[in-house]
Amino acid sequence: MAKQRWARYIQQLAQQQHLTKDAKTNADRLLDNTFLFDSPYAMEPTQISYTMDPIKWQETPNGDPEWLYMLKRQEYLLDLLEAFYTTGQVKYQTKMKALLFSWIGQNLALPETWRTIDTGIRLLNWTSVVANLVESEQLNASESVSVHDAVKVQADYLRQNYTEKFDISNWGILITSGILTYAARFPDVVDRDTVTWAQQRFEVELDLQVDTQGMQWEQSPLYLLEVWRSSLAVIAAQQRAKQTVAPNILQKTRAMQRMMAQYVKPDLTLLQQGDTDAIRIDSLFNSSAAILSQPAQLQDRLEPVFDFVLLELAHQAWQPAAKKAELTKQYAAPISGNYFWRSDWGENADYWHLFNGNLGSGHGHAALGHLDLVMDGHDVLVDGGRYTYVDGTERRYLKSVEAHNTVMLDHKPFSLPKDSWKYQYAATPVTNQVIDFSAGQLIKAVYIDRAQQTPVMVVRYLINLAEERLRLILDVVSDPGYHTLKRFWQIAPDLTVTKQAEGYQLGNVASLAVTERNIWESRQLFSPRYNALDHLTRLESETLFKDFTAQAAVFSPANPDIAVTPVQVRHSGNDDEIVDDQLATGFRVDLGRDVNYLVTLQSENTIVGRKLYWFDGTEAYGSFNLFKRKGQRVGKHFQLL
Repeated sequence: MAKQRWARYIQQLAQQQHLTKDAKTNADRLLDNTFLFDSPYAMEPTQISYTMDPIKWQETPNGDPEWLYMLKRQEYLLDLLEAFYTTGQVKYQTKMKALLFSWIGQNLALPETWRTIDTGIRLLNWTSVVANLVESEQLNASESVSVHDAVKVQADYLRQNYTEKFDISNWGILITSGILTYAARFPDVVDRDTVTWAQQRFEVELDLQVDTQGMQWEQSPLYLLEVWRSSLAVIAAQQRAKQTVAPNILQKTRAMQRMMAQYVKPDLTLLQQGDTDAIRIDSLFNSSAAILSQPAQLQDRLEPVFDFVLLELAHQAWQPAAKKAELTKQYAAPISGNYFWRSDWGENADYWHLFNGNLGSGHGHAALGHLDLVMDGHDVLVDGGRYTYVDGTERRYLKSVEAHNTVMLDHKPFSLPKDSWKYQYAATPVTNQVIDFSAGQLIKAVYIDRAQQTPVMVVRYLINLAEERLRLILDVVSDPGYHTLKRFWQIAPDLTVTKQAEGYQLGNVASLAVTERNIWESRQLFSPRYNALDHLTRLESETLFKDFTAQAAVFSPANPDIAVTPVQVRHSGNDDEIVDDQLATGFRVDLGRDVNYLVTLQSENTIVGRKLYWFDGTEAYGSFNLFKRKGQRVGKHFQLL
């Protein structure tokens, strides 16, 4: 009967067309004990192939201990299982079994060579592999005992080595989900007390780590993805076992799916925030939609593929849902300090993301006020990426202020990495304010820079004008004495940066105009994925100021005529007075054909004289105003703050 069910399932999998393109290629390599490795020492992406016959479980071929940890996770067993399903050739199943027992024979007695995270992942990977061997009657009685005894040892190891710090770490999720998935498939193997403990810890971990909007506290979409996938694995395994899934697990996982949709850029790759790679997540998103019964219109553009691990744990074929929920084009996540907007969910959309939240874990970068920008579906402003976890010049630079679209006072970064994981000090996000108006959105992001002798409040305004496709960024700093303000713009690596009379042309995608005159280009590091290193053009400006400065930048569709300039300000009732910028300052964004936008700021209250000011011939009152004008004639006025 088991064989018949298994045979029907193979047919379903073949019809589903879910299998990854590389699974059989990797499986064929594994038949000869050949393992692929991404070299962390190459300046360009390089895959090195290592043949280990016999497998050297305790020796790393390149000196990186992470290689051994990855080797012992045994995710490659699933490539063999996929290849077996695809071809029906028993040689893949035989090799899968051999590698499973090779690990048991040469590693089970050496727990000092394990890590908790890899052990949890290994148990999750073993679940479907062992289930397949059992269902196809490829394990005899003594072999079954050996496997289950090995699982018990690993589960006990995880419980004994669990500490409170894992409650707020993605490691904790990966530890407990491994126990829960295996226990759901084989309920009589792991001790019930350990399963109950793992369930309780898992629910606490999700409660602490994932906020109600679905962001994981470590401020990295890639590690949010890990937590999301592990949660889906638990749900799939427990649903298949007809166990009741805890409501809070379902609630948090649904929120993670909604949040992850926002991190998918128009080109369908993942936004690089913190330690994150520019990867596609089609199979995981589709699997989540099926498991949670929460499809979204984003899937209309995704490949019809599913995550093999989750498909196996659920042990059923999925069909794309006919009805899909509409995703919002604007998403504010104030708990984590992330804000998203896109013009639509198509491949040619405009899209931006602003971050001004807590640092998170060591996976978080020094990125307060950072802006990512896509125009016409093409990256314009990017994050530098992560490249490696090996401490060194590259790692520290890519985590630094200078590798993000941020600002820096007096050549002192507001947050400073100490090594690969720790920081010497960090700035404090204060508040974010979102104002919607008929022409677009305004976001006011505020943080305190504690690197200065006296803490300084830095304010960044982002104005999104959807119709004109303008993104205006204003940076405002008030600090007594003489200072410098630097601003950094990381331009997507495939865009050619060309100096124009009023700013820069960024390929044929966008234009940048700034108020600074002291601005220059340099080549800097960029990493699209782990162990891959490239370069991009960074634009960097520097302004000397006394007491106060406000600097503006505007990104627009390719338009060499666009310009942004400070305007003359006059205090009502006193034409001869020189107006202090802290009291009133303004900028004009010229679009051509005598059309312009006027932005007015009154950063401090006026307590002497009238409260009214004239900015480039237009009168205004209030902290923040926006005027659309023809020459000096006002067409529209938006009072925003």
